[in-house]
Amino acid sequence: MVIVSFADPVTIGHYLAHHEWPFPMLADPQRQVYQAFDLKPLAWYRVFSPGTLRLYLKLFRKGLVQQDYGNADIYQSGGDFVLDREGHILFAHRSEDPTDRPSMGSLLKAIDRSLGVP
Repeated sequence: MVIVSFADPVTIGHYLAHHEWPFPMLADPQRQVYQAFDLKPLAWYRVFSPGTLRLYLKLFRKGLVQQDYGNADIYQSGGDFVLDREGHILFAHRSEDPTDRPSMGSLLKAIDRSLGVP
C-alpha cells in the first residue's frame, strides 16, 4: 500500500509522524498522479455536502480534534486504486465527496484478484 498526497514533503513528514502508519506516503505537490488518475477538484457543494457535515459533527462530538494541515486544498478529490505489478488499474474509485470511500470488502476483492485468488 502507498498513499499519495499533494502536500509538500515536510507536511507529509509531520502527518506520518502523527499517524505512525506502516506504509509509505509519497508527495505529489504538482498533482501529476492526481491528473493521471483523473482526480479533479470538487465543487463547493460536494465538499460541504450534508454527509460531510454530518461526519465532521460526529467526529467533533467524539472529541476528535481537527489537525492543522496548513493551506491544504479542501477541494481536491481523492480516490482509491488497486494496481497490479505492471501498473494496470484493477480497481478504481474516484470520490465524489470527502466521505465517499469504497468498502473494505471491494478493496480486498480487488487485491485478491490482483494476486490471482478466486
